[in-house]
Amino acid sequence: MHFCFTPKIFSLSQTLMVVITLLSLSLPLSANQSDWVLVERFKKQLAAANSGKLKAMYDVGRLYERGRGVNTNLNEATKWYKKAAGAGQHSAQARLGIMYFEGRGVEQNYSQALKLLNSAAKNKVPSAQFQLANMYELGTGVPQDLKKAIYWYGLADKYGYYLARDKITRLRNLPVATSGTVKRTVTARSTPRSASPSPVLSIITNGQWFKRKKAVSYLPSNISNCVNGTANTLRCISTSQERSTGTEIINYYTESNITVKGKTSFDIVYNNNVLSVESLTVEDGDGTLIEKTASRIKKGKQGKKRKLSCRVKNKNIISCTKGSSSFDLVSR
Repeated sequence: MHFCFTPKIFSLSQTLMVVITLLSLSLPLSANQSDWVLVERFKKQLAAANSGKLKAMYDVGRLYERGRGVNTNLNEATKWYKKAAGAGQHSAQARLGIMYFEGRGVEQNYSQALKLLNSAAKNKVPSAQFQLANMYELGTGVPQDLKKAIYWYGLADKYGYYLARDKITRLRNLPVATSGTVKRTVTARSTPRSASPSPVLSIITNGQWFKRKKAVSYLPSNISNCVNGTANTLRCISTSQERSTGTEIINYYTESNITVKGKTSFDIVYNNNVLSVESLTVEDGDGTLIEKTASRIKKGKQGKKRKLSCRVKNKNIISCTKGSSSFDLVSR
């Protein structure tokens, strides 16, 4: 009996798949492999940062925070932000200030956040101006002051965060006391004088709410500011957040309105507002830059408002449904 061995011939597509697989093994585990050029970019920026270049220090912090070209590492991100911010790099001051406000990568510290955000805001960084306005609007970390909120929203609009314009219009139409605060409006953790908040609202405002270990933006959490409207309503505004599509970084914030419906039930209506869209550099297999196309993500409010129907299980657990899906929110 004879055995005939015929060498297997791989197609071009199969060969390319083998090459791509081998190349991907050398990339950091959390790096986006479709943006593998960022691995080299990270190495170059890290070298520049180590040589003392402030902009590179900020860029390294951003890459660590986003997990672009390197594994996500908030400790490393804040380390580089602190180096750059301490030397006067204003974008790093803004980003570090927001992280202090949220308590991400560092212990939450409103005083430190205010100091950094003020410095960056005075040096025309719109994300810092918008966050300062957010804080003054709702009185989180600072005394509530609508005059200051309008001032900082105005500068944020001037330097690129055009959605701040709608904020100014709305705030100017609110009844304002001589101190610049909204009449009869209090912070989410205070008790209105005119009426006690419902038990449901008290549970909501006394929690810090997470979904699968990630802070939510539509209820009180370390990334959102909330105020009581009436004894049965609550309004929240998140800090600026980021989401990556692989080719773009989307910067947005969330606004929500909570309305109590029963002894344990309430509704959340919210929408996301896109502040900016940043295109990422992408290369094809031979190192040629892929031409960027116009983004399909538009600035402004995104589509119709979303609605969650929720009920309080106990002081630490809220159950919500959205369409046919359900999930729990947990307070720490």
